[in-house]
Amino acid sequence: MQLLEYVFDGVSVQPVQGYKADPDVSPTLVFFPGKLNISAEVGIELFAEEEKYSDYGVRLLLKVGPKADEQAPYLVQVNARGLVRMHLVQAEGQAEERRVRAMVNGVSLLFGAVRELVVTITSRSVHGPFLLPSVSFSDLALPKGEPVAKVGARKPSAKRTKKVPQSSGD
Repeated sequence: MQLLEYVFDGVSVQPVQGYKADPDVSPTLVFFPGKLNISAEVGIELFAEEEKYSDYGVRLLLKVGPKADEQAPYLVQVNARGLVRMHLVQAEGQAEERRVRAMVNGVSLLFGAVRELVVTITSRSVHGPFLLPSVSFSDLALPKGEPVAKVGARKPSAKRTKKVPQSSGD
């Protein structure tokens, strides 16, 4: 699979007024994920299906803020879209498996781009660098009912909203 291109449709990184840094945490470390409320809305759409590959549009809307009664240095909302190419190495009749793999891996690649964007923006911001914790999108591969949504301005696509599982660090 390849990430062919990506764009950011919207980026908002707002410093939280009154935020007090924890003196026991180095600013170069990932912010403790247990204090963060991270949610993601994702989508996928088939754009092209050729003999040797399929192209999918993927979308990630990521929102990050403090959990109730916790502090976080920034409120973040980033909307990213990308085009991924899934090379057809599977047998015939596995279109759904290709779509799911494209979604899980495509959204993960977009998250990496969003993570880098956020740390770049915040490296010159009032509370210092904010490196988002690593997250896993593997549960997108689990069967669930998917409401219809749009990716960009093209055909209807699958969409899911979920709480993002978090690791304790990188």
